[in-house]
Amino acid sequence: MRGVFALLAVALIGCTLPALSGEEIPEAPQDYAWGAALDLPETASWYRVDLPLDVYAQSTWPDLRDVRIFNHDGERVPFTLETQQTAAAEPAPIPLRLFPLDASPVETENEGQSVVRLRSASGIDIRIEGETAKRLGQSYLLALPENLPQSFTLAQLKLVWDAPVKNWQGKVSLFYSSDMRDWDLLQQDSPVMELTSGADRLKLDQITVNQTFSADGVRYLLMVFDTPKLPVTITHASATLGSEPTPLEQVQMAAEGQRISASEAHYQWAQPQPLSALSVTLVDDGVLPVEISWRSAVSAPWRSLTKTVLWQLNGQSSVPVPMPDEPVQAVRIVTLDARLPASLPQVNGSRDRQTVLFNAQGKGPFMLTWGNKAAQPAAVTLDALIPLALRKQIDVEAIPQAQPQTRATLGGEARLTATSPAERQAMWKTLLVWGVLVLGVAALAWMALRIWREAKPR
Repeated sequence: MRGVFALLAVALIGCTLPALSGEEIPEAPQDYAWGAALDLPETASWYRVDLPLDVYAQSTWPDLRDVRIFNHDGERVPFTLETQQTAAAEPAPIPLRLFPLDASPVETENEGQSVVRLRSASGIDIRIEGETAKRLGQSYLLALPENLPQSFTLAQLKLVWDAPVKNWQGKVSLFYSSDMRDWDLLQQDSPVMELTSGADRLKLDQITVNQTFSADGVRYLLMVFDTPKLPVTITHASATLGSEPTPLEQVQMAAEGQRISASEAHYQWAQPQPLSALSVTLVDDGVLPVEISWRSAVSAPWRSLTKTVLWQLNGQSSVPVPMPDEPVQAVRIVTLDARLPASLPQVNGSRDRQTVLFNAQGKGPFMLTWGNKAAQPAAVTLDALIPLALRKQIDVEAIPQAQPQTRATLGGEARLTATSPAERQAMWKTLLVWGVLVLGVAALAWMALRIWREAKPR
């Protein structure tokens, strides 16, 4: 019996020795779930690859540490991951002069002609004729400042009103003019509201515009509500100009939605994503007050993000919601005193687009691979890939662009749950400890049985 235990112990230790040896095995393309051959446009020392959408969606790590480039011989080549986007400063709101207007119809000789006169307490007098006059409710004149650029983009308007009313909502149309005589429609029926439900309070006080103007083409905005009398008084208004475009557009990651109940829906991504913003779009025109929550993993608790109003009207929609600087696995949308529409809202997350720069060492063709839970960070810095002295001689932005071809399955989905050498070593150590404990218990049981047999009367 002792010989049996000895053999078991030797076998157990023998099995663990390879895992505990710490010997590092070079990576190979088969260690990764998927790959795509790269089409090289010309002979060069370095190439640039814009990662396809599949890489972002299927990478097992939010930081893309499981992205690699291999040559024809299956050797990993040096590479770096580069985020293309640079941060853009948020423009400061610009206060606008606000003039409440009283409307009064004007009698005309022509039957059927609509004419309305708008007057302010400060003496402003505006005459509106035609179809526009028929839609006039409570109105406000907004005067843009004189120091605007020759060409500018009006991103949004923000309104402030007096003491809150428990529940109110309305729609506002915007007109613009350069001289307060001729007015053109800018935007129609944008929702504005303040809703209260128990302890929840929702306020929609921003109007998204995103329209480019010339400074001499628009000096005034006319804000017209859909009712003759509002339950609140607009006291201040400010404009936000559009920021300069950043060098890189974001990658849009569509989430898969599931209706949980009449008021709750969950949206998730196959892998956690480092999202910078969340866009929720209603399929049909409408207004929907909601609370949005998010979680970083399937087992993680939900964390509140915001309470807001989603809307879609006349081709305009609510603005994206900023996300925390953490990986997001799923979001939850719960309506407030409302039901989800028949067609679930569409949810897209935005994340920074990244580029791989690699040194074409060895023979081609080269292959881009991704999808390996056991992968460790392997990207080098740009200085290590292209020394500064060389970067002074070449234009990094002009490095040839390699194009990924059709995706190929390599190690398959099993690589998405693979364990790293360190994890395997820890697992083997655990197995070794448990094996020794089991052998010890068995040895004690055998000894106890032997003593009992020897002490048993014959």
